[in-house]
Amino acid sequence: MPSVLAQSRFAAALGAFVLAVGAVLRIVIALAVAPDDVTLADGALALARGALDDALTAMVLLAPLWGASALLRPAWLARRGVRIALFGACGALVVFESFVEYFYFEEFDARFNNIAVDYVLYPHEVVGNVFESYDVPLFVALALACGALAAWWSSRWLPELPSASAAWRERVRRAGLGLLVSLSAAGALLVLPREVSANRVVNELAASGPVQLVRAYWSADLDYALYYRTLPLDVARPRAARVLGHAEWPTAGQPSTRTSPSIARGTPSQVVVVLEESLGSDFVGSLGAAKSPCTPELDRWSTEGLWFRNLIATGNRTVRGLEGVLCSFVPLPGDSLVKRPAAGQVATLASVFRATGFDTAFFYGGYGVFDSMKPFMLRNGYQEFVEQPDFPDEAFRTIWGVADEYIFDALVERQLAQRERQRPLFATLLSVSNHKPYRVPPGRPGSEGEPSRTGAVRYADWCLGRYLQRLRDTGLLDDTLVLIVGDHGARVYGAEEIPTRSYRIPALFVGGPTALGGQRIERLCSQIDLAPTLLELCGIAVDAPFFGRSVLGLPDRGGRAFVQHNRDVGLLVDDALVVLRLQNGLAIYRREGLASDSFELVPRASADARLVELADDAAAVFTVAHELYTTRSLALQPAALEASAKARR
Repeated sequence: MPSVLAQSRFAAALGAFVLAVGAVLRIVIALAVAPDDVTLADGALALARGALDDALTAMVLLAPLWGASALLRPAWLARRGVRIALFGACGALVVFESFVEYFYFEEFDARFNNIAVDYVLYPHEVVGNVFESYDVPLFVALALACGALAAWWSSRWLPELPSASAAWRERVRRAGLGLLVSLSAAGALLVLPREVSANRVVNELAASGPVQLVRAYWSADLDYALYYRTLPLDVARPRAARVLGHAEWPTAGQPSTRTSPSIARGTPSQVVVVLEESLGSDFVGSLGAAKSPCTPELDRWSTEGLWFRNLIATGNRTVRGLEGVLCSFVPLPGDSLVKRPAAGQVATLASVFRATGFDTAFFYGGYGVFDSMKPFMLRNGYQEFVEQPDFPDEAFRTIWGVADEYIFDALVERQLAQRERQRPLFATLLSVSNHKPYRVPPGRPGSEGEPSRTGAVRYADWCLGRYLQRLRDTGLLDDTLVLIVGDHGARVYGAEEIPTRSYRIPALFVGGPTALGGQRIERLCSQIDLAPTLLELCGIAVDAPFFGRSVLGLPDRGGRAFVQHNRDVGLLVDDALVVLRLQNGLAIYRREGLASDSFELVPRASADARLVELADDAAAVFTVAHELYTTRSLALQPAALEASAKARR
């Protein structure tokens, strides 16, 4: 019995330390990162629920230690000094993990989520990024110091274990008791409701980082039909067609979504899509930047092209931007199509242009293995993938890849070579410089002082303006249509379950044979609408499983955007947002109008018929999207390819 009490006392002490660190972490985050989103009552609620989650998590994580000490009972573990050292090591690990969670929350306004899972799967870029962005040795030293203090604290009252070994039956009984406690705690974590408040930030504060990481891993490839609000397919297909503004889809198989130019337009000889890393509207002066405007070049060029003023990203990950812009596909819960091997062949802008006789290439400053980008692109329309090893050794680079100017230079050289060969080109460029650690080449805009996000945005904007000017100087711009769009916003902020105010991004069409200068799109629209709009601007008609629609000629009111955050998906319209959650959950928000970023949660009982209909509209679209994904019906069909090729000839 004394050994059981001593063992329990050791586990209880570790658990108490975990609870104390968790409480301090929540208070620091609430005060330093999210002070505007958390009231005193919210903070108290988050601390109470957080303590419960931390206690249950500690019971689960301590199970291996309890089982090993109960069953094995090696002689060295009975020594008090060894147990104190073990306590200090565990304490240091807990403190260091809290540092990681703090900086993660500072960057993503959330506990560990699907982004963290991606980062674990690609340690080269992530570990390098961490060491380039943070003083890791300092925080390791602080964690070790805290662990030493915890060990000193524990030394005052942790007893020694008796050196004599108990009988095997007693050992098994003790281990079984620990296993039962651990399984009970794990079950409680599964059944306890995740939400404690209507405020997303409060829910994130209350949550436990390790638990959220496990949940994110489990939900990476969710079966939408099993966990989310759905409609019968015979009801969903025509309803989705109406919501998306398409002709009615057939009763089975692939939809026929025809992009058709409203007026005769000449097809440019080159088409380029530039996805700018983390370029949210917060930085763009002509979009009412809340911070100091950092994009003078983009603002200047916006007066010469077709400028989107209310474009919403589909998510907050680059793969979501690639999926939305290049595939015109709505964001299903879990992973993007880019990362899903079961997606098979997927229609992309590259596959359409390749069918019309264009050469196709993807330019990226990092390694294409990240997020499975290279395999996906080469499988779905791109003939070539230019990545980090293809750039000169002397090119300035961070852990994420070479600086933007080198990527743009390589693209310009390819465009000049294509013109010399009289070969049409469709190219996509994904920038990397506006990403931590935010280091840019010396002597460039944004290189002054310590690396910062605003400095990185200024540099990325300078590279973009330099690229467009080179196109103009070489005469390429007259026959090159360029689409510039953010892949997602800079960071997530807001109390809604899908904080769409932080999803607003710039998009600009510039160049090409058709005059675009000074046109503005005020309509609420999504990244999925860019591909059909681009094809209409190019005068290309094609049947494709694209979910977006061209916004040319549409009224300013009546738009919609499909969005995703962690395990939730939703539909945003001018005056409302509906969120479809796990286990058929639903949240409805109302706002005054398109110009408002203030959302009010509407109780289900108070929701009017139109808001409920809006939830069914969202369910119809996501139901059909899931059907097409699971039946592998997202490829460009032979008839569509032939029609596109004939259109070019």
